[in-house]
Amino acid sequence: MTITYIGLSCFLVENEQGFRILVDPFNDDPEWILGPRFPKEFRGEPLGANIVLMSEPDADHAYAPGDWLAYAPKTKPNSNPFPDLNLRGRVVYEWNGDLNIAYSYTIDGVRCTHLADNAHVLTQEQVVDIGSPDILFISPAKAKLDGKEDSVTVENISLLKPKIVIWAHHLAPKDLPESDDSQVLREYFTEYFKANASTNKGYKGDSSFLELCYVLENAMILNRKYGGVEIKTPELKVTPELLTEGGTNPKGVLFKVMLAS
Repeated sequence: MTITYIGLSCFLVENEQGFRILVDPFNDDPEWILGPRFPKEFRGEPLGANIVLMSEPDADHAYAPGDWLAYAPKTKPNSNPFPDLNLRGRVVYEWNGDLNIAYSYTIDGVRCTHLADNAHVLTQEQVVDIGSPDILFISPAKAKLDGKEDSVTVENISLLKPKIVIWAHHLAPKDLPESDDSQVLREYFTEYFKANASTNKGYKGDSSFLELCYVLENAMILNRKYGGVEIKTPELKVTPELLTEGGTNPKGVLFKVMLAS
């Protein structure tokens, strides 16, 4: 299985046969754009996907042009491109109570769960329904924690007991500063978001969208807690060795490069 980080909460997951699941593609129309342009191509060909999952109808989680299926790897009736997929969705909640769907699915025998914009400690019922995934895609808190530990995310990781934790819902532009200093990152993203201020209807001033910077800050702190690695390429090959690298503890993975530009 190969995982490609597109940006924000969007990941392209491919099985060994090359069939693709795209999760949470984002809308880059001028009125919604946060900075990155959604890629039109993938490995030199028009981007396509066999299955597209959207966790909520917000612009940063929902987008679908009409040609993705046409450009997807070809399938035939009853060809079973995703054996034992076992696709399931579970309702979870954003900070304000808005509904999200946390999708779980199995690719090449590896169980994955994408927790979307969930912002609360999972209930026992939710935990039982989701189970214990091998790979958990999870967004750290959007709050400015200033170095404090994100207790909700830590608790949810403890409840689900994944082998790999992949941090989601941040941005990793090509010129992202190497610094872990929060002030450096906040100054960078203030200018980054300002570049689209004339068209994005949600832009209200220098503090607009800085919660995405806080997600990255919180992800870096959590990644160190879980003995994580920082990936300087948008692609990650999931191997048996990677799945067992953390032993009995989850292993963090933070993408510092995204495919979107």
